[in-house]
Amino acid sequence: MNLIKKIEEGKCSIEELQLLLNEENPIVLYHVMTYIGKEKLDTKGIKEKLEELSSKRGSSDKLLGYYKVGDLAIATLIKLGKAPSKLSSYQSLSEFDQKMIINLLEELEW
Repeated sequence: MNLIKKIEEGKCSIEELQLLLNEENPIVLYHVMTYIGKEKLDTKGIKEKLEELSSKRGSSDKLLGYYKVGDLAIATLIKLGKAPSKLSSYQSLSEFDQKMIINLLEELEW
């Protein structure tokens, strides 16, 4: 079965999704993180991995257009209920980048 289809159909366990957060493929990361946000899979392991990913904002971390892997990780954490004021990775961003993450959060089809 295609991995993306498996994720979208909810056929991955929480443990599998957490492991998939280690992937380098941005398409896989996109689908995993949006699924986690949509289903509100709020486990300690997933949150820790998302917080780790939230620092991936370099040029090699491109996801979609302007957005980076770290931006989606931050948006996913916010979707899971984490206050932006409690995320150091969000607080360290410029006002423009913070607004872009809020836009991403609102534009995604969780």
